[in-house]
Amino acid sequence: MDSKSQYKSSLAFTDLLFNVLIGFAFMFIVAFILINPVEKDAEIEAKAEFMIIMEWDDQSAYDIDLWMSDPVGNIVGFPNMHAGLLHLDKDDLGISNDTVILADGTTKIIYLNREVMTIRGIIPGEYIVNNHLYSMKADAKKGGPIEVTTKVIKLNPYGEVHTGVVTLPLRGSEETVIRFTVNPEGFVTSKNHRKKRFAGKLQQGGTMTSSAGSTPMQPPPTGEGEQIQGDEPADDDEVHGSGGVR
Repeated sequence: MDSKSQYKSSLAFTDLLFNVLIGFAFMFIVAFILINPVEKDAEIEAKAEFMIIMEWDDQSAYDIDLWMSDPVGNIVGFPNMHAGLLHLDKDDLGISNDTVILADGTTKIIYLNREVMTIRGIIPGEYIVNNHLYSMKADAKKGGPIEVTTKVIKLNPYGEVHTGVVTLPLRGSEETVIRFTVNPEGFVTSKNHRKKRFAGKLQQGGTMTSSAGSTPMQPPPTGEGEQIQGDEPADDDEVHGSGGVR
């Protein structure tokens, strides 16, 4: 027997279509999440205890190098950018390597003359920071001295250890910016300005490696905040002023 039209209803069929649509939408969302996972923050954290920043005239062609030695005799500069816990981020050549090539092939000059070195851990003893005028390049005809500003910053906890300006008058000039002593807890206990030249000096017991290489760290010294035993001063060590703490 045929049902009468007034008793017919499409409600069940509409509910079925609605449920199917919700199912497809849910599966689409799940698939989209699996294809594009939620981005996570970088899990690698760069650790450093001290940062040394050297800057000079941004438009100068002078090539000035940041050099540093640590308590166990490691020496870091542009030929040997990593040694022990010392790390030189970049060898800045002055204005000559300030030009970058953009995606469209055009070039842009970023006027910034800066070298940054980090100490990625604590070895108690004395650290020495030097500035060295390697080359005057295109500015050689003009000549003349140049001022270089160097900051030493403690990162954990944050604090400014030293900010100093030295003048490099000639090609090959080298000045000691600061010598500071760190105790086993990582705090600076003393500072002085005794001059010691070591730019380009060979590593103890070997030769400097290329910029891609590194020098193994020697055993740490004994005692708290003292220099390594047997570390004799260079022949050209001088005392600037009283040589005391600033």
